[in-house]
Amino acid sequence: MYVFVELLGGIALLLWGLRMVRTGVMRAYGASLNRLAGKSEDKVLPAFLSGLFAAAMLQSSTATAMIAASFSARAVISVTGAFYIILGADIGTAIAVLLASQKIIWLAPALISIGVFGFLSTENSKRRSIFRAFIGIGLILSSLALIGQIGNGLFQSPEAKTVLGLLLQQPFLLALFAIFLTYLAHSSLAVLLLTIGFVTSGFIDVASALYLVIGANIGSGLLPVLANLKAPRLARIPVTTNLILRGMVAVVFFFAVPQALEQLALFYDFANGIIPAVFHIVLNVTVVLVGLLLSRPLLRFASSLVPRDENDFKKVEPKYLDDSQILKPGIALACAKREALHLAEISQVMLSNVYLVLKTSDQNLLESIVAKDDDVDRLFDAIKLYLAKTMQSELTEDESHQAQEILSFTANMEHIGDIVESGLMDIARKKIKQQLVFSDEGFAEIRALHQLVVSSFELAINTFVSGDPELARELYDAKNEMRDQERISIAAHYARIGKGQVESISTSSLHIDFIRDLKRINSHLTSIAYPVLKASGEVPKTDWKRKID
Repeated sequence: MYVFVELLGGIALLLWGLRMVRTGVMRAYGASLNRLAGKSEDKVLPAFLSGLFAAAMLQSSTATAMIAASFSARAVISVTGAFYIILGADIGTAIAVLLASQKIIWLAPALISIGVFGFLSTENSKRRSIFRAFIGIGLILSSLALIGQIGNGLFQSPEAKTVLGLLLQQPFLLALFAIFLTYLAHSSLAVLLLTIGFVTSGFIDVASALYLVIGANIGSGLLPVLANLKAPRLARIPVTTNLILRGMVAVVFFFAVPQALEQLALFYDFANGIIPAVFHIVLNVTVVLVGLLLSRPLLRFASSLVPRDENDFKKVEPKYLDDSQILKPGIALACAKREALHLAEISQVMLSNVYLVLKTSDQNLLESIVAKDDDVDRLFDAIKLYLAKTMQSELTEDESHQAQEILSFTANMEHIGDIVESGLMDIARKKIKQQLVFSDEGFAEIRALHQLVVSSFELAINTFVSGDPELARELYDAKNEMRDQERISIAAHYARIGKGQVESISTSSLHIDFIRDLKRINSHLTSIAYPVLKASGEVPKTDWKRKID
């Protein structure tokens, strides 16, 4: 019994060391790791390397997968980009296992000493977090040595030999046991290091260790899936794809263990403890290679399995339109204004995600944007009807003016939703269907114009809420900047066509149409400034007035 308590203490020490590393790194560099993952977008190499680096630093592929899934849910990166980050995390954890499995006797006390004395010698929070990670690594190495010693004693027990003998005869049960341990510890790294400790102590043989490695890898893919069960669909797709991929490769490796042992026999005489780590790396490299080659069909298959969010089927209904306040115009107009902002938020999200759809060709995100236009139309109709009922009461001149402003604002938001749905998303569909690629220069121009309109959207909402003439003037002036940028972009686009640039020629109509629709959206946003400026005594000059002047 005493031996089992010691073993439990060794495992607890291992888990605590992993936690200290993870929390130390996140406190010191968490924001930097998040930015690194967010900037990778859908490019294979940057996404893969950011995942590898983050997992190696955090000592956890699960934590990295959660970060990637959260970015995918918020449409910061595409589902494909999130999947590439997770693939990189798989390799990062494999490297961490290999490094931690090395027996360097003096390293554990050295790291703990550096960590403790460093932690006590400074009040700087970032430095203390770094020293905390040092302590964690030292504890991990110490726990592995302790588990090895305990394993030697436990292995001498007749009862342990009997139970272990039965378990070792069932490779499938070993793999299931490893999956269970991974879920229990919430760390595949802990289970893998524990396996290495058992092999080193002679508690289990190498063949059994490889089956445990396979189970730990499946458990590693299962953890982020379970953690994201209630997350948005875009977060569940990449982690589900990773689990499917890991399951496929694990099944192949399960039946290939005998052949793998023959290939790894070179290590038998001098490094049995390292064989599970090497096997783990080979398994994960295979996962990455298959994942990169089959990413599209795997993501499509996972998308077909992951059910849509309840909100995808649930219609967005008005939140703030209170029919009991119809006879109180002041309160009713306030309710209508809040609902108008609710509508504007949906239109704003639609526009904000347009660039990411165009960049990543993410069909799931495209469909979600299109679906939101029905919500915009539904809220617009409800607001119109509510205001019509309110205006049947006697309104003051100021209240009547407010009602007209709300109607104008919501009409502009509804028009923007229509342009995004029927204009910009049609352009995205053509790009995806025909597999077209914008030139680097052209896409940079599109991104700049899109960001300009997104900024104007935020300004338009603030102008509507505050009625501030200064904000209205800034919003109106942004129209001139949009006009200038549009002229420059189109001229540059025609110049590229004149030079025979293939990408510009093939995407010419899409480029022009996209800019045209952005300009239309910006015009609707700018019109929100007009009533505010007129109320303050300023009369904006229209295009024909400028020409006369």
